Amino acid sequence: MIDIKGKFVNIREVDVADAEFILSLRCDSKKSKYLHKTEYNLQKQIDYIKKYKMSDNEWYFIIESKTNEPIGTYRIYDLKEDSFCIGSWLMKDNCNPFEMMEGEYLCKKFAFEQTGFEKFHFDVRKENKKVIRYHKLMGAKIVGETDIDYFFECTKEDYLNNISKFL
Repeated sequence: MIDIKGKFVNIREVDVADAEFILSLRCDSKKSKYLHKTEYNLQKQIDYIKKYKMSDNEWYFIIESKTNEPIGTYRIYDLKEDSFCIGSWLMKDNCNPFEMMEGEYLCKKFAFEQTGFEKFHFDVRKENKKVIRYHKLMGAKIVGETDIDYFFECTKEDYLNNISKFL
């Protein structure tokens, strides 16, 4: 079981007991505005987590406050030849920027160390301007697009250079 301690947050691997928390974030109308729709079905979420637990090519994290309260989620998946995908980054409304950024940083740091890859990829809905701005500040570059999404890549070097300014 992965359990990583940070200054502002801790991250740990998801467990079936987290299913309801995950659904509370993924089915929140404000937070899910730019996500693939998730049905509020506790058993399906539990089954998804059980299936995830049997995989060996992805990681699903719960970001916790220093008082061990779940405050967010983050996934590392879709490992390709030289890149991993990031996603499912959702945080509770009352999180401060330090918790949000360190949670993401610890997950990416773990992924870089585990995979040995030098870059990551992801997509963001074009309407999600705040998230696009954040990722660009962290060094991500748009490498493609559809009518509704931008596709990004970011190198480990660019990300670490930029995140260090904030952390």
